[in-house]
Amino acid sequence: MGTSPAAEGGTDLSADPSPPAFQALYNRYRPQRFAEVVGQPHVVRTLQNALSHNNLAHAYLFSGERGTGKTTVARLLAKAVNCQQGVQPEPCGVCDHCRAIAEGSFLDLLEMDAASNRGIEDVKELRRRVHQLPGAGRYKVYIIDEVHQLSADAKDALLKTLEEPPPRVLFVLATTEPHKVPPTIRSRCQHLTFRRIAHRDLAAQLETIAAAEHAGIEPSALQVLVRNALGSLRDAVSLLDQALAFSDGMVTAAHVDAMLGLTGRDAVIELTRRLMDGDAAGGLLAIKTALQSGGSPTTLRKQLTDTLRHMLLLKAGPQATEASDLLPEELAELHALAGLAGLRALVQALEVFAEPEPAARGAIDPTLELELAFARAVLALRPDAGREVAAEARGAEAAPAKVAIIQPAQPATGRPASAAFAALPDQSVTQPLPALPGEPATLASASDADPTVDDIRRRLDAWMDVVKRESKSIAPYATQAEVLGCADGVVTLGYRSDNPLRRMERPDALRVMAHALSTVFGRPLTVRNTLQTGVTVPRRPAPGLPADDDEVVAAAVRDFGAQPLDHPAQTGA
Repeated sequence: MGTSPAAEGGTDLSADPSPPAFQALYNRYRPQRFAEVVGQPHVVRTLQNALSHNNLAHAYLFSGERGTGKTTVARLLAKAVNCQQGVQPEPCGVCDHCRAIAEGSFLDLLEMDAASNRGIEDVKELRRRVHQLPGAGRYKVYIIDEVHQLSADAKDALLKTLEEPPPRVLFVLATTEPHKVPPTIRSRCQHLTFRRIAHRDLAAQLETIAAAEHAGIEPSALQVLVRNALGSLRDAVSLLDQALAFSDGMVTAAHVDAMLGLTGRDAVIELTRRLMDGDAAGGLLAIKTALQSGGSPTTLRKQLTDTLRHMLLLKAGPQATEASDLLPEELAELHALAGLAGLRALVQALEVFAEPEPAARGAIDPTLELELAFARAVLALRPDAGREVAAEARGAEAAPAKVAIIQPAQPATGRPASAAFAALPDQSVTQPLPALPGEPATLASASDADPTVDDIRRRLDAWMDVVKRESKSIAPYATQAEVLGCADGVVTLGYRSDNPLRRMERPDALRVMAHALSTVFGRPLTVRNTLQTGVTVPRRPAPGLPADDDEVVAAAVRDFGAQPLDHPAQTGA
């Protein structure tokens, strides 16, 4: 038996009012009635109807992401069936049973965490107790959290109990991964799915709690908290609790950014503007400044991804704008930025940043990964972005770049070239690029640094090796490309059929080809693909192979030294 402080000669504090025990906000504001549950009206309605009509299932499976209210609703259900005012859709919350359940001291409510009590012995103990009649209430309620983590033997033992449920027993199984719960258990439960909490519901709840705590919060700070909660009410309230402690009364966006290690919104917008302008040097400097100010490269990458995603949604149409949770000033900023790039360019840039994060791939330097991603995104946006925006403004397709179609020498052996090929004039055919409104003059004329078509063809093996290293799935299609021209930093490649053209038009293929060419020639280059109609321009004619033979056979002869069966080297002719 313990000794009081007074008996030990210390100061007797029993008469002094002790401060109330600290309670986290998410516990202090946990819903005590069904009407207070946030963002799950379908679940509440189902359970209240079952209570009203005395039509309760003997077992429920609550599934959903963390912090969406599964355990809270399970406790409210325990209150409703054991309330001393009778079984009713809304427990009174003031009777002894309701208060005991809220305090966690009700004898007929057993909560079990399957993550730490997952063995067969734990479930056997539960089975022994399940046949005991309720002590004080009408029902014994068993809440098993993270039920999917039970061992296989424990799941089998639980199944036997669910197959033959004792009277006056109610099971509530909760899980974040319902697909890991055996179908035999799922089929014996009424399955209710808890959804992520909508942003507007989270924001309203946080405002209510902040007001109850006599604290203020800026709308921009509120939006940052809501977005970082990812649909979890518990996470949102925990973040608010932390922000209130950090800010001491008035929560601002700067407080939240500093607390979460985020880069300020102005810096993110400026970095996005550098990206839209194709300013690689300025963007890399902005990244360095943001990281030196305490930002995280992983977090900054996510912020850029979110910004580009919102720009893409705004670019898609007014419906996406209406569905956005952005503040009016944020919408105005992003509308202005979205006007600097076309839809395709935005998709390509977003794909770059949406690739798996460095940690997921085992990279050791996320800063380098962020810088490389920014540089790749600049290449994805340039130079097509300016042309595409101008074309969208005119309501037409972007004009093609100036392309020089070079007529090659006649193959040494084989059948004569096609009539369409023979009809071409001897000189190169050039299609000039019409001037676009507002486009810089540097895009209207060829750069002195552009490699020539002959240069690109001579170094084909070098940049094709880079393609093969980058993507083995793209390489077979890339080998079918014909170099048609190069102007304004855009290499035009032709394909003789739709199949390789469609594959090489995908953003990942365009990125790989542009990276390979840029690597070999030491300057930023992008790729434009086109379908060759009636013109065959062999990259490297194979001796004795007809110019109009199957392209796959041609590729095999060219790249692997194969010989067709009717080739003289095979037949001995």
